[in-house]
Amino acid sequence: MVSVEELIGNLLLRHNCVIVPTFGGFVAKRIPAAIDLEKGIMQPPGKALLFNRQLINNDGLLTAEFASQNALDYSTASGIINKLVDSWNDQLKAGARVAIDRVGFLYFDQEKNVCFEQDRFFNLLLEAYGLGKVHFTPVEDAPVVLVEEDKLSVEEPKIIEHPALKARSNAWKYVAAACFLPIAFYSYWIPAKTNVLQSGMISAKDFNPFHKNALGKYKAEKLQSQIQELKEADFNPTITAAGNGTYEFDAGLKFPVQMPKEIENPPTTEKPQTELPYQLIVGCFGSDSNVENMLAQLRNKGVEGYVYDVSNGLKRVSAGGSSSDNELRNRQNELNVKGIKGWIFSGK
Repeated sequence: MVSVEELIGNLLLRHNCVIVPTFGGFVAKRIPAAIDLEKGIMQPPGKALLFNRQLINNDGLLTAEFASQNALDYSTASGIINKLVDSWNDQLKAGARVAIDRVGFLYFDQEKNVCFEQDRFFNLLLEAYGLGKVHFTPVEDAPVVLVEEDKLSVEEPKIIEHPALKARSNAWKYVAAACFLPIAFYSYWIPAKTNVLQSGMISAKDFNPFHKNALGKYKAEKLQSQIQELKEADFNPTITAAGNGTYEFDAGLKFPVQMPKEIENPPTTEKPQTELPYQLIVGCFGSDSNVENMLAQLRNKGVEGYVYDVSNGLKRVSAGGSSSDNELRNRQNELNVKGIKGWIFSGK
């Protein structure tokens, strides 16, 4: 008959959790391979086991496997496992250890808590089956065996620095010097020999120690001759009939010129508005401010008004005069459309 302890180990090879009903469960977690350089040991990958006292519900895995391996029915297999669990509890209470092959052993601590210690000599990871610890010696600690005249001797290795590495280690000194010297030189040269501090501006010429700053010299001879030629030149623009023309300052450079034109005002025979016999009166006011307000109102609507006369202390404001009554009535209709009310007065 295959024992329950043996089946637990077999199931942990294929599963990550095996529950013993009413007792607890074993939980497996994969751990990667590890290398201990100090001890010179390489550990293969494996499974780390934990025992959880709270996993007591029967998931059927262990009972079904036990029944299948021993050709028993499920109920009989479950009863055998329960009796084994009672036996384990008695052993633990008596202070003994419960050993499970290839898994580890269980025991009570001083506070009566179940403790589990995994078997470190068996790897439950099938991928690493048959792999064990590998011991190695680090290269720097390995002795050198010298063969000389049929004599074997063991000597400590002698490290010889490669010439290329030695040259590389000194190269940074020259690089640092090549960077530091220009910085130190220009830190003195630019403030002392240039006008950077006064002008606040720096140019590429300031970095040239052989460049000499000289004051700029301006020659005005050519400009003075041009001014003299301009004064002596005759101003002969080409004038059009409309009073406009062009002046040729230089070859290909011409300026438009507009000449003043005297316009004679022809005498008019038209009478002033105030002397026309018919006037379109829009208001009579005794206050000058009211008169100005009325005139401003007329201007806002595009009508030119004026004070026609003064009668009995009132100034009559007219919106226009005419020598014809009918012509003034047409203007009255136009003003009515703009919201200006008035009447026609015949005074002369």
